[in-house]
Amino acid sequence: MDLKAAVDTAIKLQGTLKDEAFFSEIKEFAAITNTRFTDAAGQALHRLHTTKPSEDTVKQLIKGIPSSLFYRKHNGQLPIQSSVFRAQSVKYLPILAKEGIKHNVGGDGMRGGLLVVFPNQAGHNRNTLQLLANIKNPTNPTLKDTACLDAMKVLRNGDLLVKKDINDYCLLLCSCKPAAKKRFEYLADWDPDCLMTDTNSQDLPNMHHIIKKGDLASFTLYLRASLKHHAQHIGLLFQNDNDGNTAFELAVQMYGKEKTFKAIRECIPSNTTLPILHHVMRCAPEYFNNFSIRYPSTIYLRDHNGRSFTQAQLAAGTKTIENDGFFFLRLTDDEIAEIDPVTKQYPFLTAATVSKGDLSTTLFLLSKNPSLLERYREQVTQDRLQEQGKTRTLKRKRDD
Repeated sequence: MDLKAAVDTAIKLQGTLKDEAFFSEIKEFAAITNTRFTDAAGQALHRLHTTKPSEDTVKQLIKGIPSSLFYRKHNGQLPIQSSVFRAQSVKYLPILAKEGIKHNVGGDGMRGGLLVVFPNQAGHNRNTLQLLANIKNPTNPTLKDTACLDAMKVLRNGDLLVKKDINDYCLLLCSCKPAAKKRFEYLADWDPDCLMTDTNSQDLPNMHHIIKKGDLASFTLYLRASLKHHAQHIGLLFQNDNDGNTAFELAVQMYGKEKTFKAIRECIPSNTTLPILHHVMRCAPEYFNNFSIRYPSTIYLRDHNGRSFTQAQLAAGTKTIENDGFFFLRLTDDEIAEIDPVTKQYPFLTAATVSKGDLSTTLFLLSKNPSLLERYREQVTQDRLQEQGKTRTLKRKRDD
């Protein structure tokens, strides 16, 4: 029997054959057939990693049997989620997403299934985008990482993966591991500001979260990306959490001092041009000796504000004539007379600003070069006259 001819006959007989039992059985048969078509097509979409059809073939299958997009395996996976788990099938994910949008897979706003959550037994309830960022293949991690990255790029080109997703769905945290290195670096390059933010349920900076939840290799990966995009902050190594703890201090607590410094040295070579000692002196002074023996030449560098190490020490307010007289005794005449590039003040004025009522340091610095006080007065007078001149000029322009 020709099935198509039989169906055509049943359709033509509607309205002319007055046999309700006949049409009832036909409808029942059609419903069963439709279900079996859906099941067969849905199972085919879950087997894309083995059959490896062309993209046009997948589109044709979905066009003919769109209900196949909704077919869930016994573990609850949709075809779009199933595609993520194999390097051979993840390339079909963008197609499944585009077709899923047409047929509202997952419901409104679910982007064709990309934002549908797949619960697993471990309690890690991730949506499809998070799975794409996180999934790994222990036997061939590079192949899997590359395949997932290619899928991400296609999604991005089709506006199915947008920059805001990186923060909203914690994609940096999901991908921060060696097996997803390419994906992590791609996302970090796309949104480097996200490296500095809090995008997790514990309200921790990302760096701190990685240290607490990840391993040393993940910390190293995150630090290297942060140094690339936030060198002025020494790769967020001294970023504080809400309790005032720096990422460096947390790393020492979690991994130990030697392993932490080994990871840092992998990312920051000893001949670095980063003013790391400036930051250590301000943020982790108790580890200054540990850093200074590893990065001795950085003491001669200036920070991103143009401050020398001596100026940074003075501005930090930790040095006084009483607690470190030798520091002030060894200051050169040039250092005593050099204006701070941030405060625009001489060292004696910087000391006065941060001394909290202790004027002994200020008086000592001024005694080394008393003429600086007169220079300061002249500069203040000159600045005041320039400001008055600008004010008069603006007033004339308004009057004109």
